[in-house]
Amino acid sequence: MNTYRFPAVCAALVFCVASTGLSQSSAGLAPGRIADAAERAVHDDSADVAVARWRAALTRDPRDREAMLGLATVARSIYDFDAADSLFSALLSLEGGKPDAWSVQARLGLYRVANGRGENGVSDSILRIAIADARGIGDRDAEVAALFGFSATRVSDIGALYATMDSIKRLLPPGDGRDRAEHLCRTGVFRGIGGEPNALDLLSRGKAMAARLGERRLVAHCLEGYGLIQSIRGQNDAALGTYDQASALLRATHEHAGLSRNESRRSDILQAYGRLGEARVALGRVLAEAEISKNRQRMANALGGMGMLSLRVGDLPTAAQYFDHAAALNDSLDQFEGGMIARQNRAEVLAASGDLGAARTALEGNLEEAARGQFLEDVVIARQRLARVAIRLGEWPEAERQLASADSAASSHGLEEVRAALLYDRGRLELGRGSLAAAERDFSAFLAKTDPEDRLIRYTARSRLAQVSAARGDLARAERELTEANADLDGWRASIGSDELRRYAFAATAVGEYDSQSPAASVLAALAAGGRVDAALTLAEQRRARTLADRLTQADALGEVGGEATLHRDRSATAAEIVAAMPDDSTALLEYVAGTEGAPTTLFIVTRAGVSAYLLPTADSLKAPVARFVALLESNQPADALAGSLGRLVLGPAANLPPTISRLIVVPDGPLHRLPFDALRLADGHVAIERWAIGLAPSAAVATALRRPRAAPSSEEPRVLALGDPAFASERAGGVLREGETFRGAYDATGGLPRLSSSGDEVREVARFSPGVPMVRLRQEASEAWLKGASLSSFDVIHLATHAIVDESSLARTSLALAPGAGEDGFLSPADLAGLKLRADLVVLSACRTAGGVMVAGEGMQGLTTPLIEAGARAVVATQWRIGDKSTVKLVEDFYAGLGHGLPVAEALREAKLAALHRGAPAAEWAAFTVVGDPLVRVRLREPAPRVWPWLAIGGGTLLLLAGYFVVRRRGRTAERTLWASDVVARTHHL
Repeated sequence: MNTYRFPAVCAALVFCVASTGLSQSSAGLAPGRIADAAERAVHDDSADVAVARWRAALTRDPRDREAMLGLATVARSIYDFDAADSLFSALLSLEGGKPDAWSVQARLGLYRVANGRGENGVSDSILRIAIADARGIGDRDAEVAALFGFSATRVSDIGALYATMDSIKRLLPPGDGRDRAEHLCRTGVFRGIGGEPNALDLLSRGKAMAARLGERRLVAHCLEGYGLIQSIRGQNDAALGTYDQASALLRATHEHAGLSRNESRRSDILQAYGRLGEARVALGRVLAEAEISKNRQRMANALGGMGMLSLRVGDLPTAAQYFDHAAALNDSLDQFEGGMIARQNRAEVLAASGDLGAARTALEGNLEEAARGQFLEDVVIARQRLARVAIRLGEWPEAERQLASADSAASSHGLEEVRAALLYDRGRLELGRGSLAAAERDFSAFLAKTDPEDRLIRYTARSRLAQVSAARGDLARAERELTEANADLDGWRASIGSDELRRYAFAATAVGEYDSQSPAASVLAALAAGGRVDAALTLAEQRRARTLADRLTQADALGEVGGEATLHRDRSATAAEIVAAMPDDSTALLEYVAGTEGAPTTLFIVTRAGVSAYLLPTADSLKAPVARFVALLESNQPADALAGSLGRLVLGPAANLPPTISRLIVVPDGPLHRLPFDALRLADGHVAIERWAIGLAPSAAVATALRRPRAAPSSEEPRVLALGDPAFASERAGGVLREGETFRGAYDATGGLPRLSSSGDEVREVARFSPGVPMVRLRQEASEAWLKGASLSSFDVIHLATHAIVDESSLARTSLALAPGAGEDGFLSPADLAGLKLRADLVVLSACRTAGGVMVAGEGMQGLTTPLIEAGARAVVATQWRIGDKSTVKLVEDFYAGLGHGLPVAEALREAKLAALHRGAPAAEWAAFTVVGDPLVRVRLREPAPRVWPWLAIGGGTLLLLAGYFVVRRRGRTAERTLWASDVVARTHHL
């Protein structure tokens, strides 16, 4: 509600005040009552009449103090702080050097403006003068108002706080009144923070008094305080209900600053419960309300909350940005503790990313900062986090020292909740140094102190208990503990309330963990090594691509697909079900579980004969070689040595499969998501693609679900949609690859996108495989707006040849580029792709790095391929690195020729790659392509008839050459006869 505008009035007022002397007010009410009436009028949506009257009065007399105070208070109440500041300052300038009731109200107004902006240093200095002036002129009401403001700045000094509240109580008149109601509520909050039992009674009495007086906004503030004390006492469910009541009243009275504060407190509880979707909605409201109320302090708090939310789900780049912004904003507001907390959380991002040295340095600085500011809880938390860094580095004495110091400080200051959290860290320490009995004791004690609603935290503790049991060799108990842990995680995941955040559930961390997968991976490896292979695979599948599986289940439920799923979709698949769902005797499924923190990587190999398991090196040791291998292939550098070593490590067990196995479905994990499996070299010297057709799947259950039968197609003839050579908004000459080729990449330093003219030839070639009326769209017709608005369910194949922008750190910066127009910018986000309604057997993303994206633990690669499968595609062919515009065309032609012969997608792609390999093409050109989803799907395409025009052209050219030859020959003979005749004549003349 910002319907009143003041800048022009203020400008005129400042001019008039500067050029005239003091005049008497036209006021009938005391200044304090005018301010109260103006504020209440805004709350009750009844300020229009008063504003009109005050504006008219100010026009008649620019020195009318009642009008100035009323308009200034209205401006402050609707968060027009610039106008309010000008009006209050102008009113103060009429003081003439002697304090009076008007000048005191002007200072109180300026204090509230500064406080609303979050300028605590400025507001505190203004408030001190206001208190002194109010006392000097004997204005008890104004002194009470100023002391209430003073109490809000003294929360950390409990003695000064209670003294201030006692001073206010002595100044209050007898009987009910707004100030007395506020005093009861504030006292209740402060005593509740101090742990006194009568706090809620004081708050109830204050709230009831405010309600009798019709002070709705004060009732809302009392409810806020009531919810805060409930939360402090661990009554979080009750606190959420109380906060909801407060929000309704704050919204009704246009108290945007209070609403921002209230939603921030709701978010804290929701995050603690792991209800991340609801927490993010609440934080969005905090930011929106803080923006309206121009409260930069609330903005800083919300940014910190957003950062913590991003950190918990493993989105580290986004978390870092939020924390950096929050720290800078807090520092600008002289909010030292807020800035310090943001920097402390920023150090957690460094630790989570594996930069432990930088994290330790940052946390040591943070510890000094907290100690200097006497922020006792933050001192404890800094030491706790330093202990976690030491644990990860295996520095047990240092971890012990930091934990002991943290526990001592927490105990001496009554921080029992923090002390309880330290139990988990001590369990991690004991587990790391092999003290299994002590580790079990600490983890169990921590679990006993954990609220049953804190599912994520309970999962974390249970998974560590499973790890302890596995280390002891008690595999039955380890299996049971991990099963129960997974149940806790599933329960928490179901409560998140946001599809996007639910995708990150298995990557989410709690109580200082940095790798959500590590304990489970260690337990699964122990179970597999101990002969519990089926149980290990079943548990592994519980954490695989569950969001995608949920979406496929929803599609079934909504009737978007026909037939019945082979596996039960109300739960994860068991090992027996996975074996039973294997499509034939020629196919094997390879599912990897990446081990970290030194744990081995587990490989499950599934055929119709059953499941076997193998332990491979830890994923920590594979990450760098995989990245180096990809870099060498992409840059067309020799990589045979790495191809061989990685092939032996990753595919060694598969090499012993019988020769009848000709197809591999690979479910990768961790760094293996970025590994081009078919470019690996086997022990016999052959490249993997020479032995198998290889495709990728997010999980065994998803691959099986994608093979389920669908309803009969709407058209007997297969249909192909091919988009290529889009007209980009800012086309430029592109950076070349080899032989004048252009990358199908994205922006470079010069800006703009290069035209991909060869992609037009590519899509025209693709369209030849669709006798059922193909659709080819080029240039402006290959637009985002058309694709998002078209009915796509009739197409069997969708081929998109264009540019892609894939950011491996954030989905927000990943998109597919098409032509802009009709209100669209030309960039399809993952969410845009997921929103398409597809029934395609195959989508081909012929652009750079389209198989890449953000690697989310438990859910796999999140970029452009997964949204298309969610949208209804069975299989997606994509690329793992940069591809050239020209060299791609031949491989695509060969791929579609294989599809036209009836080969499954993976086998058609294999044939195209083998053709490239045999003609000497480098791996950079063919190994980038991979198929994701169901690699065994067969596409309804027909091999096109041979082109007639090339042969006609060749024949016509030959005829022209022959005709030319005979013409030339005939002319030659005529010339010879002419020369002979001339020679005869010459000779005759000589004779």
